Amino acid sequence: MQHVIDEDENELRGKNDCIEKDGSIVHNVGLASRPQPVSCPKLHLDAARANTNECHVTTDGELVNSRPDTRDVGQNRLQKYWGTYSCPITLPSSLTTIPKYWETETRVRVVTGVWPYVLEMGVVEAGQVDSGWCVTQQRRSWCVSVRNCGRHGVNPCTTVYRERERGERQQDTLSDTPGTQATLHYGIVLDVGKGRLAFIDLDKEIVLFRYDEEFGEPLFPVFSAGDSSSGCSTSMSLISGEDIDMTDTKKALMYQALK
Repeated sequence: MQHVIDEDENELRGKNDCIEKDGSIVHNVGLASRPQPVSCPKLHLDAARANTNECHVTTDGELVNSRPDTRDVGQNRLQKYWGTYSCPITLPSSLTTIPKYWETETRVRVVTGVWPYVLEMGVVEAGQVDSGWCVTQQRRSWCVSVRNCGRHGVNPCTTVYRERERGERQQDTLSDTPGTQATLHYGIVLDVGKGRLAFIDLDKEIVLFRYDEEFGEPLFPVFSAGDSSSGCSTSMSLISGEDIDMTDTKKALMYQALK
């Protein structure tokens, strides 16, 4: 982990130029002399697949950790995972693919101050979708999670996971004091062709961790707003495509994640 500042920062592209290609917004995030394109595809939280035992997607498109007024428990819904997913990202036929980026904004309001699990966002290979109640329990999965890690008191930490293994942690993501409100922002950079996956903490302006992987199946972006009885009220928005505010800081973080 390190802050976005590095020896190449002064050469990073300052212009927020972009083009539209194949329905995605493409930005250049690399050096002025060696620009690195990153695609921002349009994704959505699938309301029809959300596990309504723990959450639902509102008419405004937000994932909340409460049951809907009317529950549909049809076969198409997730049965185990406490969340939902977006459309799959297929594996390329060559290595000449453009990295992809999307992010989430999650508003958290602490009610009782007691919870183990607040949110997570990540990707799961197709064969592991809905194989556990959270991504951190699933094989062939990668995510950033906000939860009580068991080592740093009662306040939740931001933690990255790879195939059920806990990795780097950032302490005291938010306080467990009732009445506390916070908005948390995380991003994912995914290059399926070169096998690079990275998680970004947009509030702290750091790359949390970078993974080099060999993906064998299409990847599903997955999202969870936590347990409905967790002691907090959570509402997650998926930000993608043209809705992403592509700042110079984000571009520098993506460049750091991909180099």
